[in-house]
This record gives sequence, C-alpha cells and structure tokens, in this order.
Amino acid sequence: MSDSPMMREQRIELVDGDAAVWCARFERARAQILRVIPHADVEHIGSTAVPGLPAKDVVDVLVGVRAGEIPDAALALGRSGFVKEGQRGDHAWLCSPSVAGREVFVHVMVEGSAAWQRRIQFRDLLRADEGARNRYLAAKLHARDTTDSWRDYTAAKWDTVRELLEEDRRG
Repeated sequence: MSDSPMMREQRIELVDGDAAVWCARFERARAQILRVIPHADVEHIGSTAVPGLPAKDVVDVLVGVRAGEIPDAALALGRSGFVKEGQRGDHAWLCSPSVAGREVFVHVMVEGSAAWQRRIQFRDLLRADEGARNRYLAAKLHARDTTDSWRDYTAAKWDTVRELLEEDRRG
C-alpha cells in the first residue's frame, strides 16, 4: 500500500477521547454506510472502540460485505461522501470527511474472512484484558514517538498486535 502525500505528512497524535463522542461518530457513519449498503455488517473497531484507550481522533469502521462486492461497495461509499484512499485485494479503505481532516476511516472487507476476524478479535481482546490494553498502549506510544506517517505508525505496532493475538488464540 502506498501512502498518499497527506498520509506521509500527518503527525500521529493520540488523545484521551470521549467514548460517547466516538460512539456517536461511529453511529453516524454506520447509518450512512447502511443507507448505501443495507446488507453490510458494520463494526466499530480500533482504539476508539475500546473505552479508556488513548487513540488517534479517528473512528475506525469495519464494513463486511460478501466476496466479490468490495469494488462496488467502495464505489457506493464514495458516491455517498466517503473519500476512497485505496484498494488492494479484498480490502478497500476510505475516509471522511477528507484525507487531511479524517474523522472516520472505513475498512471494507469480506465479512467473516481471516482479516475481518483478526480485527474483531483484537478489539474484543483489548476491551476484555487490561494487560493486553497496556501492552498495546505502550506500543502505540512508542510508534507515535518514532514514526511520522500513518503507514509507519501502523507497521510499528504490528509485532505487538501479532503477539497479543497469538497469545489470545493459545488462551
């Protein structure tokens, strides 16, 4: 995935957000998404879906569609006001209201796919396990302090995410 110029230049800021504000933003995005893709499964993911976890002030939304529907779903979301940033394989990503002023980041994927399940599993793990939440927060803070793009920030957290998911699977 290549970064747009705006993605490379954005400094990562983590905030202690208001869970109610983030939930309301998610619900508005969910309603907009369901107006154009009524059969989609729409989930609030990412750190804004985990009460008490500092996050970028951007709500992550997971949109599940059937296999083969990702291009049409991304096109429909684009027509409804989301800005398509990219697509690779079975994953399209869009934002709102703009790349420079992201408030919502949408991931369109095949519902139930391994990638879909990992995102849900990770959200649920962070909601339930304070130790996992603290380890992830430490990784987020380190990534924030050592990277200067969304792509690098995400990559810098990946080892911790992978380790936490593996530990959770092993039980």
